[in-house]
Amino acid sequence: MATKGFTFALITDTHIRPPAGDESSPYAVNDLANERARFACNLLAAHAPEFTVHLGDMVHTLPHLPTYQSACEEAHQIFAALTPQLYFVPGNHDIGDKPMAASPAGAVDDQTMSAYQTQFGPSWHCFEHNECLFVVINSSLVNSKTAMEEEQCLWLETTLARHAGKRIFLFSHYPPFINQPHEPSHYDNYAEPGRSWLLGLIEAHEIKAVFSGHVHQFFYNRIGLAKFYCLPPTSFTRQDYAELYRTSCDKEFGRNDKGKFAVALMHVTDEGHRLEFLPTQGGLANEDEAVRRDGRQLGHPNICVHLRHAWYEAVDLPYNGPMEEFSRKRARNDYPLMRLWQMGISSVRTPLDDMLCPSIRQRIEDWSQVGIAFTFVTAERPEDLPWKVIHDHAHLVAGLEFAARLNDAAQLIAALQEVGVRDLNTGLTKIHTSADEAASGTKFAHNVTSGFLPSEVSELLPLL
Repeated sequence: MATKGFTFALITDTHIRPPAGDESSPYAVNDLANERARFACNLLAAHAPEFTVHLGDMVHTLPHLPTYQSACEEAHQIFAALTPQLYFVPGNHDIGDKPMAASPAGAVDDQTMSAYQTQFGPSWHCFEHNECLFVVINSSLVNSKTAMEEEQCLWLETTLARHAGKRIFLFSHYPPFINQPHEPSHYDNYAEPGRSWLLGLIEAHEIKAVFSGHVHQFFYNRIGLAKFYCLPPTSFTRQDYAELYRTSCDKEFGRNDKGKFAVALMHVTDEGHRLEFLPTQGGLANEDEAVRRDGRQLGHPNICVHLRHAWYEAVDLPYNGPMEEFSRKRARNDYPLMRLWQMGISSVRTPLDDMLCPSIRQRIEDWSQVGIAFTFVTAERPEDLPWKVIHDHAHLVAGLEFAARLNDAAQLIAALQEVGVRDLNTGLTKIHTSADEAASGTKFAHNVTSGFLPSEVSELLPLL
């Protein structure tokens, strides 16, 4: 079914507080949330999306607290720039935590459901736009074993079945998972059996994308045809995830990492969809907005980035309060992917060993599904490579680069012809070491790199 191209906007985790303030957080960064939200809303409004979805945690206070209504009123005033085409997803701060013994706040119940619906409307609902279906669910209800959960389950199953054949996008404040579909349950994902139930529906109905917030970090995952996006916040970053980055924490134990604040635009076309991030840099509405108004990504299609660090690595985070006092969770730094999107770069280079490792190869597949093309480099001799594995996954190989000493290049080319590289795009790069340089005084050099100098073109031409 043809889809007319359109763009909608995404914003999450604004954590707006009552105008008079409150004492719900000891961190100074929380005092900036309201003006940061106002700035973010104005930024999105300037790009004129056809509609906007807020992925939850509109407010910071909780529905059990007396400050909830005041915070909600302030939120609606801030969100005015995006209304009336603004849809809300209930976050745990808006409607109560999911059922979990170690949750830091009260769980969703009849009282919080009523308070939420008074302020933001139904906690689960759907709407259609340009032949697409957009589905909002209340993730706090999942696994609650309540009549409300049963009602939502039946509604979701019926709704998806009734709209079979449409392109479907799903919105859930909690992500179903952040690293692997079968990871242990923790504060930032769905527990079982609710997770398997939801993932089963996503697969059965070929849902195109699932959008979440809650974690205050960017994560991208994929299962089959479905892509899972966790979007960054506008208010503050979480201190537990600061452990992912091999650098010192930013202010307030990593809660004010300005480079990680953003909103997003989702461009939907007949061919698929594309996520575009608009960085907010923690901007405040009472500052000069003009310098940050144009946040659109750049376009550098001819630049290839070397992924020197372990871009695929997942690590176990320390267990710590207030959210994860009794268990560990495993997470991955997905900001390299987000930065490539922001810079408009779609070509990367990495060792061939990455592609030959099954677990890393799965991640290469995930990246390739959002338009990242991989060139793999190796210094191995062609006859020593596992060609069956390479050819079986040729769809992941945008280029295969062989590194050799220049005086070995002719033999390497002959070896490639011998093993046969079929339709693979192969290339040659020169290994350059300190031994290739003339000695100069007592200077000690000890390094290896690759590439050709302009002066070496005359030596290359006969090889070509």
